[in-house]
Amino acid sequence: MSHIMMARRLVGGLRRPPSATCLVSPLENLSLQTHVASSISHRPLVLPCNHCFSSAAHQEDDPNSTIVELPPNLKFDPRAKSSPFYGVERVVIEKKKTKERKKKAQEKKKDEQVKIEPSSAASVDKESGEDEKASDDVMEAGSEIIDEEEEVMGEYDDDEEEYDSEDEDEEEERILYDLSTKPDVARVIPLPQRLHVPVMDIKTGEEVGTFHLSEKTFGNDPIRVDILHRVVVWQRNKHRGKRNAGARTKTVSEVSGSGRKVRPQKGQGKARAGHSRPAHWRGGAKAHGPKGRVQDYTTKLNKKVRKMGVRHALSQKLKEGNLIVTSDMAVPSHKTKELNVMLNRFGIAGKTGSTALLIDDADPNDAESEASVYGGLDVNFKVASGNLGKIKMLNQKGCHVYSMLKFKKLVLSLAAVQSLEERLEKDL
Repeated sequence: MSHIMMARRLVGGLRRPPSATCLVSPLENLSLQTHVASSISHRPLVLPCNHCFSSAAHQEDDPNSTIVELPPNLKFDPRAKSSPFYGVERVVIEKKKTKERKKKAQEKKKDEQVKIEPSSAASVDKESGEDEKASDDVMEAGSEIIDEEEEVMGEYDDDEEEYDSEDEDEEEERILYDLSTKPDVARVIPLPQRLHVPVMDIKTGEEVGTFHLSEKTFGNDPIRVDILHRVVVWQRNKHRGKRNAGARTKTVSEVSGSGRKVRPQKGQGKARAGHSRPAHWRGGAKAHGPKGRVQDYTTKLNKKVRKMGVRHALSQKLKEGNLIVTSDMAVPSHKTKELNVMLNRFGIAGKTGSTALLIDDADPNDAESEASVYGGLDVNFKVASGNLGKIKMLNQKGCHVYSMLKFKKLVLSLAAVQSLEERLEKDL
């Protein structure tokens, strides 16, 4: 068999998938076969890019891991309280340096090629003249095969690099959260321990004692939301009251104007009109207007249901942990600045404080002077709270469901607590 035919057979082997087995041929020189096969098979294995997380406790295979990935098709704002990731710390992903790995792989490849070439050259020098010609022809064919296969593998490597870059981009977009950093949710204190509340001093913000609330007034559980809704609707309708008393508009028969036909029925291209007093014309009548009757929006609600709504509203505030009981609501000064400092100790008013409804039932006989109490409220406290937009002060007789639900915190004095319990439990 001629050397040319042998080279053609070797070149024809490229039609099959590139591998070392495609070079198996009846060559007499085994060292040459070893050189050609090793030059093709010694290629670095390209592995997908791995990532390391800053959290050492994270293991993807660990079923007890607290690391959770945010799905890309869901959009949550972790700053929103309704988000499941509210207050949870985000896991930072650190990407490895892929360029250094590629450089090291290329250097290894060059070192292997340098080691193989001198060994193959020494083996070729030992052969005879005819073997040298045959080996030269085979080497040329093998070099062509290697060049073509390197081009194919180079394209394959480029594709792998593109795929790796796409995978890296996808992995960079991963958003991970550590659920172990999620703050604990506030739990409701069970009954009857919930009824045992501390008594605070409004001036210093310190605890001065404890008080046990009545279970009938503050211990209603579960909360009847339907009763609260009925009471709020009744209060809003009552506030709306009666209006438009005496308002009266004119109909088509009452408004001034002739009854003659304004224009011909046909021929002008305009809409037909019988007279000049329709409701959609300027100066015409008013359709469906008031007729002088008083519009009454008030509704009726039984007194027992109203009291029940107040009891459930008080129980809801205690259940939320937004009920504050104070010894009294007497302040030495009418200055708003001093009252604002006192309320800031309880997280009320100010720029970042919450809204609050303050209820008192002060007795003039218990006050230092009768002039300091008016309408069951401390005069200095009422005057000082007038310029604070986040608080409202009421007597216990004016305590109603709508205001208690509107404001976040409810502040009661001991006198107001005793009066409310006595008034709301009277018919029970």
